Amino acid sequence: MGGLGVGPGVLKKGASGILECLTPVEKVDLKDPAGEASSLGEQSAADALTAFCATWELGAGFLSDCAATLAEGLNSANTDFAATDEAIRDAVNSVKSDLG
Repeated sequence: MGGLGVGPGVLKKGASGILECLTPVEKVDLKDPAGEASSLGEQSAADALTAFCATWELGAGFLSDCAATLAEGLNSANTDFAATDEAIRDAVNSVKSDLG
């Protein structure tokens, strides 16, 4: 456990959790509801539903991309953390060997 209060495994678990949450929303597809908008009978309501569906798809895609980037960053930090931890451990063991 380092000075950050978390170990490398915690970062990796966080990244995995983010990716797991994204699985059900990998592709938000609202084309069917948008395609049925005309059945509402009122053109302004149909236009509003179509616009909502298009906006929601774009927003969901953007948030999904942001979350995936965050998960990638956590995985990278995990790798860096583990490598640094190992390098420090090796340096301490080397000093102990030289002094012992």
